[in-house]
Amino acid sequence: MKRLLLLALPAILSAQNYFDIIKSIDKSPALKSALHLKEAASFTFEAARGKRLPTIDAYLSAAWLKDTPTVTFRIPGAPETEAPMGTKRNFVGSLKLTYPIFTGYAISAVIDKAELEQKKAELALLDLKRNLYLEATKLAGECYTLKMRIEAEREAKKAMQKAYEKAKGLYEQGLIPPADLYNIEAKLYAVEAQISDSKSQKDQLLNSLSYLTGKRVDSVDLSTDAFSIDLDRESLIKEALKNREDIKSLESLLKISKSEELLAKSSLYPTVAITAELKRRGDTLSLNGDGFTNADQSYIGALAKWNIFSGFADSNMVEAARRKTLAASSALSDYKRRVKIELENSFLKLNSIFSRLQSAKMELKARSAYCDLTKGRFENQLASADELSRSIADLAEAKAKVFILEGSLFTVKATIFLMAGIESFKKGFAAKR
Repeated sequence: MKRLLLLALPAILSAQNYFDIIKSIDKSPALKSALHLKEAASFTFEAARGKRLPTIDAYLSAAWLKDTPTVTFRIPGAPETEAPMGTKRNFVGSLKLTYPIFTGYAISAVIDKAELEQKKAELALLDLKRNLYLEATKLAGECYTLKMRIEAEREAKKAMQKAYEKAKGLYEQGLIPPADLYNIEAKLYAVEAQISDSKSQKDQLLNSLSYLTGKRVDSVDLSTDAFSIDLDRESLIKEALKNREDIKSLESLLKISKSEELLAKSSLYPTVAITAELKRRGDTLSLNGDGFTNADQSYIGALAKWNIFSGFADSNMVEAARRKTLAASSALSDYKRRVKIELENSFLKLNSIFSRLQSAKMELKARSAYCDLTKGRFENQLASADELSRSIADLAEAKAKVFILEGSLFTVKATIFLMAGIESFKKGFAAKR
């Protein structure tokens, strides 16, 4: 059993690819609420479509009168005479059909609004997914950076341990003072503390990523192929302004406002409906008459209604709806400008990171050469222990800087594609994995 556990452990703790993490977002618990809202909007749309169909209502009533209904006959020269005209017990049953012919576009406006609300709910789900992708990208990039930083710090620790062993030998031979030995030892403890702190930060990020995806993530690997992806600035900005989910959602809100404006205008028009009813009455549940009135009281008819004056309420509602449409249009235009600026700033940030990365790689090369030189000088007692430990620490920091900038480069590239929309991300970034 222990052997099986040992064999299974590497698979359990293996690093997860960034794109696998992104895929797991699609099934994360965080999306369930938006998914249910989308489904609710679909049912609401279907309910609104039903308003175009006729309605059929079944009706049954029963009443027991205190007195028998009578009619009084007054004939000149004769005494008043009362005669029954109904029964104390009355039952009425009917099946009524109503079909709206014209409602001043109210029904079509309600249906259009429900359809747009359904589309808006779908877009809200996609936009939430896009934002979760963005959050996962940020966390994955930081996890990768810390993982590589820990590797650099562990290399620094090994180098520091070797330096300590060398310094200890020199100290025992009386070739260096105790201060040099203690200095390297102190630096060794400092590196161990830094490793512990980096591991703690990485574990916290992994916990956040695990919460986001809904499953355990133990480590993160970034796709090195994605580092070389080229980005077309103008094309991505155009794609974002046209197809990004939150922008399309705002466009849906504008269309909803227009539907509400049409709905408000419908109150200015008459409404016309036809109605038909199969109706029977009687003094028993058989509804076969009461001996006084017809048992069959079925009919077909029409109804027209037009409000002439409502205290200016209708016109004010139309104007309010029109103002909401103007507000939605202004909000959409402003939001598009902001998206464009954010994307332009992201491209500027990307260029800055790329330049800094090239400089960091050159610095790493110089730090590595200097560290090798210092190690040789220390072994020949031409450099102090403090100089050696600082060169090792500086080399580790230079490596960490390169990893940080590589992680940032990956994160910003993925973010730019996500800022252009999920489809742009899948076609332009995820497809290059």
